[in-house]
Amino acid sequence: MKNIWCIIFLTFSLLGQAQGIDESLYAFDFKMDGMSVPERSKLFAELGYKGVTFAVKNDGQRKKLQEYLDSPEFLSGKLSIPVVYFPFDFSQDYASEGELWKKTLNALPKNASLWVIILEPNATDQKVITLLKEMTSEAEKLGKDIVLYPHDNTFIEAAEESLTYIEALNTNNLYTTLHLCHEMRAGNGNRLLDVAIKTAPYVKFASISGTDVTMRENEKADWSDAIQPLDKGDFEVEKFVSVLQKIGFKGKTVLHTFGIEEEPTDHLSLSMQKWKDMIVATYTNFNNNLDQILDTPENAYWDSGSKTWFISNLGGEKVTIEKDGYGWITRLDENGNVLKNRWVEGLDAPTGMSSQDGHLYAADRGVLVKIRIEDGKIVKKIPLPGSRFANDVAATPDGNIYVSDTYENIIYRIDNKGNVEIFLQNEELECPNGLWVDGDDLIVATWGPMTNEATFDTSRKGTLKKVNLKTKEILAVGKGLPIANFDGVVKYKGFYYATDWVGGRLLKISNNGNVSEVLTGFVQMADLGIDPERGILLIPEMSKNRFIKVALESL
Repeated sequence: MKNIWCIIFLTFSLLGQAQGIDESLYAFDFKMDGMSVPERSKLFAELGYKGVTFAVKNDGQRKKLQEYLDSPEFLSGKLSIPVVYFPFDFSQDYASEGELWKKTLNALPKNASLWVIILEPNATDQKVITLLKEMTSEAEKLGKDIVLYPHDNTFIEAAEESLTYIEALNTNNLYTTLHLCHEMRAGNGNRLLDVAIKTAPYVKFASISGTDVTMRENEKADWSDAIQPLDKGDFEVEKFVSVLQKIGFKGKTVLHTFGIEEEPTDHLSLSMQKWKDMIVATYTNFNNNLDQILDTPENAYWDSGSKTWFISNLGGEKVTIEKDGYGWITRLDENGNVLKNRWVEGLDAPTGMSSQDGHLYAADRGVLVKIRIEDGKIVKKIPLPGSRFANDVAATPDGNIYVSDTYENIIYRIDNKGNVEIFLQNEELECPNGLWVDGDDLIVATWGPMTNEATFDTSRKGTLKKVNLKTKEILAVGKGLPIANFDGVVKYKGFYYATDWVGGRLLKISNNGNVSEVLTGFVQMADLGIDPERGILLIPEMSKNRFIKVALESL
């Protein structure tokens, strides 16, 4: 192989940073009975905490709530009570429990929410829905929110389970909580980002604690594996903070302290320092390290008008076609330095891109997204009828835009007036992936006939094909022999350059179909882009969250 200028980009200095999560930390006041409430308030304020939370169900606990509110730290605004929790027990008299939660709700200070733990005995879906309807209705009158508290060994044990009830009620004042300790108990330690993405629109609070990776078989009251000071435990709690950064969590974070036997002054102090360190580290990492900025990058596209690169990110650390709102586009300068981490957010799983008349067009799940390049505003989302896996995009000089759908063997055409049609649907397209306009032909890099959509397995590898844009005739480039599970394709000086996603290769293909390897040994080389003036390729390496820059003139 000839000498190749090939740079793998790992780290950049970010110019336009995103807003990080709220660095304020609140705390439960467990194991502090040896201190008076004024003493606790003073300690929390001195250590840098912004507030406190606890159970409020009976008269004694409501008295404690008022004692906190009457302390100098609360009266001066140094501390606040953002939420208190109420364990609702369906094994008790429903009306009596109802009187108690109403008293608690009415005792809450301004801007405080009511956390609700649903104890399991005698609870049913219908009973819970009925209760939450009553709670949210009463809370709405007071301008307050009801927040579900998923808890191990209760009716709702993990954040995802709470979605059933939030979606059933469809009210604007019902939320949930992401508790690290309870997600660990639920077995979600390895899928925290996935859980957070699914629940993000409804997460108002998060709780954090030091925790071990392995949860022990133990009595319900023993939480020493899942709730520890933040500087303890063998689970990297930074991962949880990083997840909150990634989903743009806007709520409040509470330190969980249940069962911690150490002196409050000691463990609260150490946890606060650990929290501050993690906030800085995860924010810096999120905004400056490319493997955190990118998340399953699918396509790199060069826009000559703005002299910038765009990289689409599927998001969620996996290849996904879910409509989860967790996909974005990263913007780079001409040298590959990050200009904006998440230039356009709120997409589902954007893939291929192309540009036309100052607009970037990105394929997303079921739609083609039109984005104004000048300011990154989404102009509109153009529905693609019947689409399941819109993949790549290519534009012609006369303003027509073509979009491939890999699952449906479809190529859509959107004309310069915005009209959408199925330009071609044919099994001969063999799961079309990459697109490139080459004169009167549309070059199609095919994945190969798919036998399993979940695993992307094929009966044979894909080929390069060309579709005449006038006659729709489909012909092979060369002999049409199986070559690779193609992702993207571009053309430069008479040769096609295409990526083999499964094989991790960059291939050079002549007009008569001769194939040579340019780069090998990579993993999941996705849809490449080209700056034709400089002969520069940018190739996302999907599973590595990085891209490869290649100067073709050095070949």
